[in-house]
Parts: sequence; C-alpha cells; structure tokens
Amino acid sequence: MIFGTVGPLIVATTAIALLVWFSICRKRRLTPPGPRGWPLIGNMFDVPRKESWKVYLEWSNRYNSDIVSMRVAGTQFMILNSAKAIQDLLIKRSNIYSDRPHSTMIIDLMKTTWLIVFMNNNDRWKVHRHLFKREFDSPEASVVNKKHALQASRRLIGRLLSSKDHEGELRLAAVDSILSITYGITPTDFEHPFIKVTGQVNEIFADVARGTYLVDVFPFLKKLPRWLPGLQFLKIGDRGRGLARDVVVGPYNEIQAQVEKGTAVPSVASRFLSAIQDGEKMQPGEVDAMRNVLANAYLAGSDTSICVLYNFVLAMALHPEVQKKAQKSLDDVLRGDRLPNFEDFDRAPYLAATVNEIFRWHPVTPFAVYHVSTQDDVYNGYHIPKGSIIVPNAWGMLRDENLFGLDTHKFNPERFVRPDGTINYGLSAVDMAFGYGRRACPGRVIARDTVWIMAATMLAAYDIVDPVDLEGNKLTADTPLEYTNAMVSFAPPFKVSFKRRIPEGIIRDAVPDE
Repeated sequence: MIFGTVGPLIVATTAIALLVWFSICRKRRLTPPGPRGWPLIGNMFDVPRKESWKVYLEWSNRYNSDIVSMRVAGTQFMILNSAKAIQDLLIKRSNIYSDRPHSTMIIDLMKTTWLIVFMNNNDRWKVHRHLFKREFDSPEASVVNKKHALQASRRLIGRLLSSKDHEGELRLAAVDSILSITYGITPTDFEHPFIKVTGQVNEIFADVARGTYLVDVFPFLKKLPRWLPGLQFLKIGDRGRGLARDVVVGPYNEIQAQVEKGTAVPSVASRFLSAIQDGEKMQPGEVDAMRNVLANAYLAGSDTSICVLYNFVLAMALHPEVQKKAQKSLDDVLRGDRLPNFEDFDRAPYLAATVNEIFRWHPVTPFAVYHVSTQDDVYNGYHIPKGSIIVPNAWGMLRDENLFGLDTHKFNPERFVRPDGTINYGLSAVDMAFGYGRRACPGRVIARDTVWIMAATMLAAYDIVDPVDLEGNKLTADTPLEYTNAMVSFAPPFKVSFKRRIPEGIIRDAVPDE
C-alpha cells in the first residue's frame, strides 16, 4: 500500500538520492573528464537529445581526451571517441570489456534473452555465435547467400522501372535479401506477416534500446502492481515479448513444414533443418539455439540493411561526381550489355571504395551496442570502475582524422583508394562500423555483400538524381542532415528520381522468375 500512497516517482527519486549520497561519500579516484554534473541527478540534463554522437565527440575536443565520462542516476558512463581508445580497450583488453549491461526492459520484461547482441559474455553466447558463423559464413552458405542477395537486387531494379515509391522499394529489397538468405522466403510486398511483425518489433526496440525508461535505472519498479498509474513500460514489455516470440517461432515453423514436404527453397534454415531430417546428430540445445540464431539474423539484418541502402541512395544523389566515377568503374567491366555479379567485386575498385565510404560516412549504429567493464581498470591514468557502461562512439571513430585524413566530414571514397587505383583493404570502414573485439557483429560479411550487390546493380541500371526533402526543397552536399537519435540511425526523409541508363530489356531479362 505504501507504493499506492507515494507513487513510483517518489520512490524512484528517493532511490536516486541514496545512490548519489553513497557515491559522494565514497572516495573517488580520477575518472575521465566530462561535464560537471548536478547534485542528485548527475549529468542527466547533459545527455543530448539529438545526434548525441556529435556532442560526445565535441566533449573529447573540449577536454582533450579520447575518452570522456558522465554519471547518470548513479551509473558511470565512459564514452570512447577515437579508434585508439576503442582498439586499446575493447579489442586489446577484450577479456574485461566484452560483457553487456543488463536491460530490464529488453531482458526481464520483453524476455528476449535469445538476442545475441544483448547476451552476456558466457558459454551460451559463445554457442550462439559459433552457430551463426558456422551456418552463415561457411563456403556452402556463402554461395547460397550471394545468390539470394543477387536475385533481390535484380527484383529491385525491375520494380524501379515503374514504381515511384522508391523508399518502399529500398525497404522491400533489404528485407527481401535477408529473409531469403535466412529462410528462403521471398516477400512481394509489406503485407507479408513476417515483415509486419518484424517491423513492429524493430519499432519497439528502437524505443527501449535507448535505456530511457525509469525501470532500466531502478529495476525494482518492474515488481510494482500493474494497476498503479505511470507504469506504461509494463504494457510495452508485454507487447514486445509477444511480438518478439512470433519472430522466433513463425518463420522457423513455416520452413520446418516446407522441409518436411520437400518444398523448401535453399537457405540457411532449410539446410540446417534438412540435416536434422537426414539424421545428423545435434548437440543438446543446438536446435533451440539455431532457431534463435535465425531470428537474430533476420531481425538485426532487416533494419540495418534498409538504413545502409537509404544512405547509399542519398549519398549518390548528393554527390553526382562520385556516382559517375562509380558507374564508370562498373561500365569498364560490364560494357553496357550485362548487369553486375559478385565476380565483379575486385574488377570495380572505385565502387568497392564507394561502398566502404557509405559505411564510414554515417554508420548504421552511430554507437555500437554498449559494453560493460567487469573489473576496475586504468587507462591513460584514468580510473574506469567495475560496472561502468562503455559507449563506443562508432561515428566518432569513423571521423578519426588520424585514420581517415582531415576531410572526414566529406563523402570521399578516394580515401580508400591507393595511388595505383587498388583498394586499401587495411582500412575497412565495414569492420569499424559493426562492433569491436569479441562482440563484433557476426553478420558484417553478409551486410557488406548485400550492400555491394544492391549498389552495383542500381548504379549499372539507373542514374540517381534530383534529391529533395518531403517539402520539395532541393538537397545538396552542403545541406545539413539530421539523423534520428536511435540505435539504428536513419537519414531524414527524402525523395530522388531513378533515371534508366541501360536498355529496359536488359533489366527485365535479369529479373528472376517468380
């Protein structure tokens, strides 16, 4: 009854006061610099609401430190703003920086313990990661994966012959590729039930992954009676839990039925399920883990692929001179009488550099998923307490002038091209944009391949021109662009035109038969 009297907000405020009081009373060692906080609330009002990755990089410049810190409601945050800091801590000291902070919303309320990205650094996580690499990155899988991505790119340019909904077509192409790679399912529109439920789940994750719900700061709030006002997070958790379960079970069960009937299209899922049907012995828990892995690949790959394709189309429209060079790189190989395939990757180096620059220009996740320190540490004379939340600023790292030159604010693929015209593979923005150390994204090879073939196919078939915002205002390379302040960060809405540059027959002949 006491909670019914004072309310959850007062209880939370009291808890904040106690946390800060004990923090003040405890003798503190020198932590990395950062803005001075307020009593009780710390740096709560310093947390940026827009494009926070830019603000945190400015803090590094202000305090002359690669690593800056802030404290919010008793939790210490360490923000890594340079390639060196990320390399030194998350890679060289990965033994103590490979764990994940606990999210009450995601783990306790939504019950999405099957999400690999949020798993703790333990045996269960290692099993899931091993399965992902074994099933998605094998030579056999690579052949099938590339075939699906290629076919999705051909379906995209076929639809672009008549469709004016370019945003929708890019979204469908990205989902088409990852859904067909994972499950062998080819969606024709967004009415497909698996696409609908995945979109709803990603919307919820975009909201809860920011950690802005009070229950993530004070986990005891999850136990409060549901009839109390102000506990909307409980309803969101319930809805997210049900939808997320559908993502895991729905596609898997459908493909399992197809394998039993002998009608399944080759995919990662059908290959695994066929092995079971053929009597291959599985380790205890392997089937459940693989079902999780498949859902992870589809759920994570859909939103991120959409985001990168948006960035590519926008960058090409804003930088026609780069687009022309990338098209020439392709035209020299294709000779105007065919469309690209994966064998052309090394034959069109400027296009490869352009795709690399897409991942650098604006990373899909400006902040890599947070890490947590599992023991006290010292870096550059600064104390990093055990339990600190480590925030890798991928956007800041990919603006590191020591790596990428003084023009990091510009879109310039030339930074990845050697003087002899070959690609500098030692400088990979793809690797830098997809997590670090032991927690690097296992799907980054699929992401790179998918984006490359989509980019190559679009540029071979079309000129991407006339970028405008939703009000019809012309966009240029100098137009300020405000990206969404979310885990997966999208460009502001825009429109372009696709002008066909090769005979229509070449496009139509390349579209796979349904």
